Amino acid sequence: MRISRRSFIAAAGAATAVAPLSFRKALAVGMELPHTIAAESPWFCNQVALTSKGEMFFGLPRYPDYDKTPCLAKRGSDGKAAAFPGNGWNDWKPGDDGRDSFVYVNSIHIFKDDTVWAVDQGALRADSYPPELSEPKPGAQKLVQLDPNSGRVLKVLRFDDSILPKGAKMNDLRIFGNHVYVTDSGIGALIYHNLSTGQTLRRMSGLPQMQAKVEPNLQQGNHQTPKIDMIEISDDGEWIYAAAPTGPFIKIKAAAVRDASISDTDLAKQVEEYAPIARSGGCALDTKGNLYLSELDNKRVTILSPTGQTAVLTSDEEFISPDGSFISIDRKLYIPITQSRRTRLFGNKEDMVKRPWKVYVVDLPEEFGGIKLGNSLNGVRAG
Repeated sequence: MRISRRSFIAAAGAATAVAPLSFRKALAVGMELPHTIAAESPWFCNQVALTSKGEMFFGLPRYPDYDKTPCLAKRGSDGKAAAFPGNGWNDWKPGDDGRDSFVYVNSIHIFKDDTVWAVDQGALRADSYPPELSEPKPGAQKLVQLDPNSGRVLKVLRFDDSILPKGAKMNDLRIFGNHVYVTDSGIGALIYHNLSTGQTLRRMSGLPQMQAKVEPNLQQGNHQTPKIDMIEISDDGEWIYAAAPTGPFIKIKAAAVRDASISDTDLAKQVEEYAPIARSGGCALDTKGNLYLSELDNKRVTILSPTGQTAVLTSDEEFISPDGSFISIDRKLYIPITQSRRTRLFGNKEDMVKRPWKVYVVDLPEEFGGIKLGNSLNGVRAG
């Protein structure tokens, strides 16, 4: 997505002004795409990612009541999800230090190099577990890169308490070249790491731009709304988009985040509101700058274009708490359904989850609802 700063400022204004009207129009037309079940998981699943060869990986956090999980799995030739890499990394148990095992994998992603990245928060949820389980032990919170075939761990990134102070929880990541960008949904911050130089910066920690909107009327059970968590990088690597589940989506120049000479206060002044959104659990971005929002309350996926136009791509009564979607190189959108609002964490007196957990898929056309759709940020399948 190659677009000037001036055009983006105009787009942000258009998003604020146009999105509600366009959204109502999309609903009135009732035009949606069909979806099918792409995969199933016996474990609580909030993320999915695919390699260029179509190998599917599942992110499986140790969610309350569903903490017997390998945290990361791969779809086998039989179509079933199996622990990945299938060794001690999948065998964490309470009392372990968590340095070399997955404790709470909140996000996974695959980039152009086809390796698998996992964001491990290193501890269980503070809204459901005591401090001895909800505060990460030294080195347990980490970013892990794995070979998708052998399962070999290629890299583990750990940060000290100047980058991850008490209360910080790495949520999701995006990588462009040697630049790694991570959201901290515990305190609210952006983290930048350079894979070549090792430079690491914690940016705008605790500032208003990194927070979720307070919505007391929407509080459910013990669940605590994360602060900034969703993150995407434009196709040209120039812009960072990010949001808490409550929105709004913000945008900021990636180069400014990397520039240590810019103070956090001055950096915050460069943050622009991109668009208000409905409460969303996850998102994806295509090469034309369209965001695909997994809307929590509306049981649907909505497209938000750079001009502010919106369209409901697909919906289903079983889209209970959709989360981290993924666009494959053959132009398919994969949507994992967590069913988190059927869990006891959200105030239900009993477990109402329907097993197994499902991942749905939608084929993306060239255009939908008057919006031209792009490709995967990882490229396009040849032929």
